[in-house]
Amino acid sequence: MEITLITLWFRKLLDALRIRKSPSLKDVVDKPMERRRETFTVVSDGITIRGWVLFPVAAPARLYPVVVICHGIPGSGTARPQHDPGYEGLAQELVSTGVAAVVFNFRGCGDSGGDFDMIGWTRDLEAVLDRILNTPHLDPTRVMLLGFSGGGAAAIKVAADNPSVYALASVAAPANFDIFENTPAKIIEDFRKRGLIKDPGFPPNVERWIDGFRQIEPRRWIAYFKGKWALIVHGDQDELIPVEHARELARAAPAGVAELSIIPGGVHRLRLDPRCVDALKEWIGKTLG
Repeated sequence: MEITLITLWFRKLLDALRIRKSPSLKDVVDKPMERRRETFTVVSDGITIRGWVLFPVAAPARLYPVVVICHGIPGSGTARPQHDPGYEGLAQELVSTGVAAVVFNFRGCGDSGGDFDMIGWTRDLEAVLDRILNTPHLDPTRVMLLGFSGGGAAAIKVAADNPSVYALASVAAPANFDIFENTPAKIIEDFRKRGLIKDPGFPPNVERWIDGFRQIEPRRWIAYFKGKWALIVHGDQDELIPVEHARELARAAPAGVAELSIIPGGVHRLRLDPRCVDALKEWIGKTLG
């Protein structure tokens, strides 16, 4: 009995002294609950725009490259699946590469104020960029824009105007908004049903509202992108925006800058497609060397 107790005690002592392997930096970074999340608000045209920054670590101690995620027009394409983690899930995926991610709502969407206005979305993004360029632990020399669908169009316009944009990625973005020329009244009514236009008197001038789409035509503005890296991703089975739009954007982009990635069988909501997410992560790694 005494020998058994001594043996047991000796084993416990060895276990207590045994050197345990410390968790790697990747293990720590990949735990979402240990990532720092900071909320922010900016004002664009008197409208409150809300968003947040997700850092890859709990206590940032250096400058991190940052990806600003620009969502598409809510309700576009097929119905949103119940398991859809939203842009929160995409941000978690991207920060696993070691960058910070910004998610915000354009005017008329989510927790932000105002009513949907396409040209207004570009001003919202500019306001968010101003905030990000002055946020501690975010590298102002390595700011990347990642836009989806309509958000991609806004990102292309801002990237053409703002020299601080280091890299640009558009996913399922249109090359033009010709479809909005046909039935503006029906489109406005549809946006009211989606909750994107809440003010009964908005827009005060329909023609000026439609002209906002013309002003940011992506196939025109992508030619003026001043950054070093551009990625255009599209699904060849996109039910909302034909894949030819992506090819047109690639042709219009500065020579030697844009990379075109066509996802076989990919539909409009590509952020739910692992192949698209992998392509984005690989591209981010490439742009950062």
